[in-house]
Amino acid sequence: MSRREKEKEKLQQAMGEMYDQLWRWREEHPQASFDDIAAQVTPQRRAVMAQMLNSLACQHGSGQVPEGRVCPGCGGAMEYKGEPKRAVEHYLEGETELNRAYYYCPQCERGLFPPG
Repeated sequence: MSRREKEKEKLQQAMGEMYDQLWRWREEHPQASFDDIAAQVTPQRRAVMAQMLNSLACQHGSGQVPEGRVCPGCGGAMEYKGEPKRAVEHYLEGETELNRAYYYCPQCERGLFPPG
């Protein structure tokens, strides 16, 4: 199974679980208003969309390049420092964490998470 297929399967499973949970909640709250329903849907939708954003953001890899990176500030060689988690928040879709390559320039003390 390809990486794409695995990611799609995980997302479909998460969406199915979200639907089932929200359906059960609605059965338990027959008098809920539309706003009440939206208040239940929104955080769960944002969690599923965060999973999708993470998958798409990392579709082309972590940003690590074998030949290294040149500092955009001073032009010196940047040092690869691994792939730490980086919290990312989108104003519509919420928060997610990405494992992205991190480079550091010892000359001008700048850090870089490619592609930006």
